[in-house]
Amino acid sequence: MDADLVQLLSQVPVTTIIDYLGVAIGVVAGTLYAIDRQMDTLGAASLGMVTGFGGGIIRDLLLQDQGIFFMEHPMVILGGIVISVALSLMRRFLTDFYRHLFYIDAFCMAWYVLAGASKSWFAGVGAVISVILGSVTAVGGGALRDICTGEVPRVFLPGKFYGVSSVVGAIFYVVPVVLGATQDLASVLCVASGFGLTVLSERFGWHTHGTPATLRQERRASRDDK
Repeated sequence: MDADLVQLLSQVPVTTIIDYLGVAIGVVAGTLYAIDRQMDTLGAASLGMVTGFGGGIIRDLLLQDQGIFFMEHPMVILGGIVISVALSLMRRFLTDFYRHLFYIDAFCMAWYVLAGASKSWFAGVGAVISVILGSVTAVGGGALRDICTGEVPRVFLPGKFYGVSSVVGAIFYVVPVVLGATQDLASVLCVASGFGLTVLSERFGWHTHGTPATLRQERRASRDDK
């Protein structure tokens, strides 16, 4: 039985396995994000699904002829709903997870870089497009989640290295693959660099350039006075 299971798993494309894990991680991150904002079970499940599937849908639409992942694997939808509802019903026991939401979100982003870059590379679209779609996949679900909650997507805001980390992670996947590295090594480098850079930006206060919120408020006040 074990041998049959191993043989069956060996026939599953690695990009499909990455997508399955990515959906699970994204659903968890989105659901915890919703619970932290006091949403009910339906709201948490909806936001979990948006986060889990959003980036992958954008990637698949841009790839055009590779199919839409969740439509080819409908069981993953049921799995995502079960995970989200279960987390929502157990919210009173998950207080410790809320304090680590930043790290969960950062890992979710890094994993989706891998999901986007690897599928794009195997689709044969080339190095540059693989980097772009890796980044788009990583930030797409989070951007849709933020829009659904009435917030400006963090990728568009000056602050931590969210968008930058996604690009760096995609480069750390594509470049090693181009140079002949194994998929396993490239995948580890991709996730580690994307996650690590995001965490380091939080730890050391690295910020992208932009107009600070306080200065924007002062400018608005000045215009109002005039």
